[in-house]
Amino acid sequence: MILVLAGTEEGRKLSENLYKMGLDVMASVVSEYGKSLLDRKLKARAGPLNEKELGQLIEIHDIKILIDATHPFAADISRTAMKVCSEKKVRYIRFERESADVDLPGVIRVDSFEEARMKAEGFDSIFLTTGSRNLHVFSDLKERGKKLKVRVLPSSEVIKKCEELGFLPDEIIAAKGPFSEEMNYIMFRDFKAEVVVTKESGPTGGVLEKIKACRRLQIPLIVIRRPCLSYPVVVRNMEELLKEMGPEMG
Repeated sequence: MILVLAGTEEGRKLSENLYKMGLDVMASVVSEYGKSLLDRKLKARAGPLNEKELGQLIEIHDIKILIDATHPFAADISRTAMKVCSEKKVRYIRFERESADVDLPGVIRVDSFEEARMKAEGFDSIFLTTGSRNLHVFSDLKERGKKLKVRVLPSSEVIKKCEELGFLPDEIIAAKGPFSEEMNYIMFRDFKAEVVVTKESGPTGGVLEKIKACRRLQIPLIVIRRPCLSYPVVVRNMEELLKEMGPEMG
């Protein structure tokens, strides 16, 4: 069986494409919301995985190939998957989304969420499109008199986390992207954002649309670089994946 860590839209499509090819495949996602986006005919499980749980999953389902299609910023699960695959003698293939050229005027590139916070602190009105996982890094800026708006997935679990960090309902936009340039422009403009913070999520994640919207508003965009991991094998499209899988596909 093939296990796909399907933490992205590409991962979900990849899982479904392999299933439609007649391959024995299972998709693993973190949340029930992510699972609900998958084809119901596809074998799937929801919930985070630690080393022990991933190892058990591999043994129970006799996994031969693991395809890591998690988000570029989900570095912890990628490290876990590489370690467990090495121990279990399972083939590990990283399916990496394309990156975008963001070295453009108005873009401030940083290496971490903490550095992004430091840069953002120089502005009074901050629009965060970094997701919910690292919101705690920015939440105390409210206590310093900063106005924050966060855009996150429309999941009750995610919204609850935002509220626990002290974000009020009118400071939360719960909506699924990616968003068009115009939609970004309207949201940033209506909030009167002085700066926008995002992750280097690539074209699929809508970073180019954010850049264009910020340009129109003449405000800076802080972009957090992707974590740099040493993957043993990396593919960027379906053709490369099938070639890498070779005769072991079945």
